[in-house]
Amino acid sequence: MTQRKYVPVLKGKLGEFGALRNMRPDEKCFVTPLIEIPPIPWDHANDQPAKSVDQHLSKVDGLLAKSWGMYHPMFLDFLWIGEKERMSDGAHPMENLFERTRKGGLKVIPVTALVRGEDYQRACRRIAARDHRGMCFRIQTEDFEQPELESKLAEILKCVGVSVGEVDLLLDLGSLDSGVSTQTVTDVVSMIRNLPYLSKWRSFAISATGFPVDLMGLPPLNISTVSRLEWRLWRNIIKTSIVPRMPVFGDYAIAHPQPPEVDPRIMRASASIRYTTDDDWLILKGQNLRDHGYGQFHDLSDTLVSSGEYSGPEFSWGDWFIGECAGRRSSSGNLTTWRAVGTSHHISFVLRQVANFS
Repeated sequence: MTQRKYVPVLKGKLGEFGALRNMRPDEKCFVTPLIEIPPIPWDHANDQPAKSVDQHLSKVDGLLAKSWGMYHPMFLDFLWIGEKERMSDGAHPMENLFERTRKGGLKVIPVTALVRGEDYQRACRRIAARDHRGMCFRIQTEDFEQPELESKLAEILKCVGVSVGEVDLLLDLGSLDSGVSTQTVTDVVSMIRNLPYLSKWRSFAISATGFPVDLMGLPPLNISTVSRLEWRLWRNIIKTSIVPRMPVFGDYAIAHPQPPEVDPRIMRASASIRYTTDDDWLILKGQNLRDHGYGQFHDLSDTLVSSGEYSGPEFSWGDWFIGECAGRRSSSGNLTTWRAVGTSHHISFVLRQVANFS
C-alpha cells in the first residue's frame, strides 16, 4: 500500500482491462486502479435493460483476474449499478462479485461514498469484515457543501465498520470543464485542508480530468489537442507546499467521468487515437468507421509516429502496437483495441511524469 503513486479511475471497459493486462509487472507495483462496474447496457429498441445483473457481472471476476492478477490491490466501485438491483438468488450484486473474487485470491477493496444507500453500506461492511482489506472512500466536491462533514464521515466509518487508518481516501473532483485558474487551485487546497482526519487516512489521492465527454466537436482528418487540466491542477497543488498532506495523483485516463449514453442505431463512431503528452492529449481523428472502415488506423498511426510526439515502441505495450500498426505489421484493430492502446500509453506516461516530478 505504501508504494501507491497513481490511481487511475477506469470505466470498466474491455479496452481498459486490456491495457491493465499488458502492463509491465514493475509498473503494477505503483498503480492502484479504481475500476467502476459499468452500467447495465440498455436495449433501445425494446426500451429495457439488455441483460440481467447476473449476466452483466458473470465475467467480471475473470476479467479482473486476467487483467490485474492476484498480487496487487485494486478498488472496485458499484456506483453505476442501480441500488435496487439484486442477483437471481436475492444476493446484493457487490457481495456476489466479491465472493467470486475472494475465491480467486484477488486483492479487491470496495469503494463507498457519503451518498450510497443503506443496503450498499451494509454490503460494504460485510465485505470489509470478511476480507480485512479496509475500504476506499470517494469524497466529491458537493460533499463539502454539507454541514458537519466530519460527523458524517464518522457516521460512515461506524456504519461500514472500519477505522480511519483502514481507509484510502479519494477526493474526486470529476470533470474540470471550467478550466484551472488560480482560484481553482486555491479552492482545492482549501478542500484538502478542511478534510477531517487528513493525516490518519491509510492513503490520500485526488482525481480529476480535463478530458471531454466526447470527441464530436473535434474536426476530422486533423490533430487536435486537449489540455490535461488535472495534471496542471495536481502539479500546482504540489508546488504550493501548503497542504498538510500531499495527495497521490489520480485521473480518468483517456475518458470522461460520465459514461456516454449511446444509441447504437444512430451512433456513427469515428476512428481516433487518444495519445497523452506532457500537458495535453493529442487527438488524431479520422472519419466515421461505418463508411470509411478501420483501415484508417494504419494512417493515423503513421501520422502519430511521424509527429515528433511518439514515445517509441519500447515505451509501453500501446506504443508498440502503434508502431506495428503504422508499419502495417498488424491489423488495424477495433475500438476496444484503441481504448487499450491509448490507456496503456497513458498509464505508463503518467507513472514516469509523477516519478520525474517527485
